[in-house]
Amino acid sequence: MSQAQTPKTRRWSWWWVVLIASLAINLAVVAAIVAHKAAGPHRHRSITGPGFTQILPRAFFRELDRDRRDELVGELREHRKDFRELRKSLRERARDVATALRAEPYDEAAVAKTLQVYETEAQTMVARGRGIAEGFFKRLTPEERVQIADQIERKTMSKRRWKRWKREHGH
Repeated sequence: MSQAQTPKTRRWSWWWVVLIASLAINLAVVAAIVAHKAAGPHRHRSITGPGFTQILPRAFFRELDRDRRDELVGELREHRKDFRELRKSLRERARDVATALRAEPYDEAAVAKTLQVYETEAQTMVARGRGIAEGFFKRLTPEERVQIADQIERKTMSKRRWKRWKREHGH
């Protein structure tokens, strides 16, 4: 056979390997994004509001079975609209404080008054959260109360301190 008739063997270069690997990674990323979007919004993303994050840690909810988690989260969701309104009102009171601070001449009494109104609104929000938390804790089983207590301890400690606390308390 002459040189013109011999079939050419194609060698794979590293560039082809890199391009194919890159394509595979890009396809995996796109697939992950599509799967995430197809699954819909995260079911338990906004179960806590200001003030709740310390006493209702998300890790506690992740440890529950799906039915129990849905039941307890559903109870908290009933109060979401009220808290949204309370947060909105608190933001408005904060803007009132800002307005009083900008006033010329500076009126110390007006600033004090807006701070008092802000404090009252904040206390209302905290009191409302306390009532919800008390009702929530009553619905927990004894085992769930221990679980959430552990998660509260964990949430309020550094990792090192939490590990030491667990050792000391036999967890």
